[in-house]
Amino acid sequence: MRYRKYRKYSWNSDDPIVRLTRMEVQTVNNHLNNSLISPPALSQSQQAQLNNSIITLSRSNSPASSNSEIEKELQDLDLNSSLNSGSVSLGADLNCKSNGSLSGASTTSSTTGLTTSVTTAAAAAVSQVKKRISSSRTPTRKARRIKFYRNGDRFYPGITIPVSNERYRSFESLFEDLTRLLEDNVKIPGAVRTIYTMCGKKISTLDELEDGQSYICSCNNENFKKIEYNTSSQPLANLTLSNKTNNRLSKAYRPSSPLKNGTTTYNSGGGGVAGGGVTGNGANTTAGATNGSPVLKLSERDRVVHPRIVTLIRNGTKPRTIMRLLLNKRNSPSFDHVLTAITQVVRLDTGYVRKVFTLSGSPVIQLADFFGPDDIFFAYGTERVNNPDDFKLEPDEHKAIQAIRKSLRTAGTTYKGPKPKMPVKSKNLNSAKHQQNHQQEPCDQIVDEDLAALNESGIDASELPGVIREHYALGQIIGDGNFAVVLKIKDRQSGLPYALKIIDKSKCKGKEHYIDAEVRVMKKLQHPHIISLIMDVDQQANMYLVLEYVSGGDLFDAITRVTRFSENQSRVMIKHLASAMAYLHSMSIVHRDIKPENLLVELDANGYVTELKLADFGLACEVTEPLFAVCGTPTYVAPEILMETGYGLKIDVWAAGIILYILLCGFPPFVSPDNQQEPLFDAIISGVYEFPEPYWSDIGDGVRDLIANMLQSDPEVRFTSEDILDHYWTLGECNDYSS
Repeated sequence: MRYRKYRKYSWNSDDPIVRLTRMEVQTVNNHLNNSLISPPALSQSQQAQLNNSIITLSRSNSPASSNSEIEKELQDLDLNSSLNSGSVSLGADLNCKSNGSLSGASTTSSTTGLTTSVTTAAAAAVSQVKKRISSSRTPTRKARRIKFYRNGDRFYPGITIPVSNERYRSFESLFEDLTRLLEDNVKIPGAVRTIYTMCGKKISTLDELEDGQSYICSCNNENFKKIEYNTSSQPLANLTLSNKTNNRLSKAYRPSSPLKNGTTTYNSGGGGVAGGGVTGNGANTTAGATNGSPVLKLSERDRVVHPRIVTLIRNGTKPRTIMRLLLNKRNSPSFDHVLTAITQVVRLDTGYVRKVFTLSGSPVIQLADFFGPDDIFFAYGTERVNNPDDFKLEPDEHKAIQAIRKSLRTAGTTYKGPKPKMPVKSKNLNSAKHQQNHQQEPCDQIVDEDLAALNESGIDASELPGVIREHYALGQIIGDGNFAVVLKIKDRQSGLPYALKIIDKSKCKGKEHYIDAEVRVMKKLQHPHIISLIMDVDQQANMYLVLEYVSGGDLFDAITRVTRFSENQSRVMIKHLASAMAYLHSMSIVHRDIKPENLLVELDANGYVTELKLADFGLACEVTEPLFAVCGTPTYVAPEILMETGYGLKIDVWAAGIILYILLCGFPPFVSPDNQQEPLFDAIISGVYEFPEPYWSDIGDGVRDLIANMLQSDPEVRFTSEDILDHYWTLGECNDYSS
């Protein structure tokens, strides 16, 4: 991104620095040429007299506020005049130097004439400088120092910059600089597009920004998030914008955010990825610039920080309070940021957390210490540590910590009884059957069986909207459900296949708002791992949606065919799903119905999944406050939905964790006899599950760790969609961090 160059201003003056133009320099030269016949040699006293005359002239009748500008301009002025027998040059110090010599007949009158001529020339230049300063002087105000926070980031301490109408002619220029500055400190999902007050009021003009006040920067289409921002902490740096070059990396050489433009960059790891959404250049490896650009070193955050949940023991009377905190690249870019995050969780009586120790009593002194083998830490304020027994756990404290780790302790247990089964498919999408029966049928012809199915669904093919019949040729039915039928269609001009979803409004009485929400949400989305909406036609009886076509069917059918996938295949699919979720969540959109039936896959010639796309946004909505509507599919529903305590974006992460578990072993972690809902819901709320043998005997600890973090019952410490992308197993790294 190219940033516009700002006109140079004097920060300590109300006036811009004015420079002499070529025309003004030529005017002085002309005065010299017209006034001088030959250049006399001047003595030191005569040069001093000439300098004093020019300085006196420049100061006479000039405003005090402009003296420094005029003198500076005169000092920088270089007047060269070619004369008959030499040259006279006014340098930076305004001394007259002669390159020729005069005969003894030269008199003081010659020197006086020179002084008068040069003084006249200088007077003309000074006059023009004063005129330009007077004409260019505008009533400017002192720059306002404004503090900006990142929307929804309670850990970021904010950044303070000077804002004035002279520096920023429009909101766009301010947005560009804020985007650039935020990218250096936090991970943002795009460019800054909106500024809010701390109360959520949208700022529409630069004049509304008040000196000394704080505001919230929002990226892309993010809604304002009213949280307790980190107003007590001092910002990492109060930056003053300038035209001077700095050591900041060019944007073209910095790793791109996985949320921008729907693209992600990862280490290719164990699975090759096709489909344009994921590349293999590695977000956590040194970024190599192309076209001969230098190889750049990663920041400490990128080299050290990985998402993990740590256990915190709050200093105080035993048994002490034990809490957990999710550390990731958003809240842990530096050691001070981690201390701030810990402070907000443990809430010490003495205030800010100043000292942190491991379980063995070793002090934590650097950022890497939070991401090493230790994951239990003692948090202290200003109080001293006098007794080594402070680092010994009471029996109750030890039990509490073991309870936190209960899910990973079940690894290696042997499953008793028959192998659990996948739940029954929630809707009748017989895409595989229809593709097998009609793979030889031309797409521009509806076969009798499909026509009968359309009629049974109450849909008259002749009543399809004219715009659809005009542009697309109808094909076979590839899916039918409770409220909709899906047909394969073909673009008459390009020959490309698409899917036509016909929603019967009569079967959606009282739920029409879900149809409207689905269309509204899909119109906002453009991501390689999300099904694209090509066209929508709303009629009284039906809603018609022309969608991107995916040939491999849904993931549920793929699981049914192969039972379980390898870690490499599972990695490909979870990358694509997490990328789609991260994109949605950056726009504050929650899907609310992530399940294998709503995940469409592309297969290669060998039957391997090469691409996954998220579909069916019937329950998707924007999250501006906690949601309480109980919805979703029982097997994949998060515990906070069942407990009706309010939920948000992280219910999608829970559902993705269930899917990842299923991909690796062929059955879900929470099951009940005969798919009875009450026992199933009790198991989900308890959060207790296992990695039983022999189904998990050949599956590594890395993916188990990822699943355990995605299936945290407490949404505060559950991984985010971006944490899934940053996890070492997803990145395909061999490192096995303790968690």
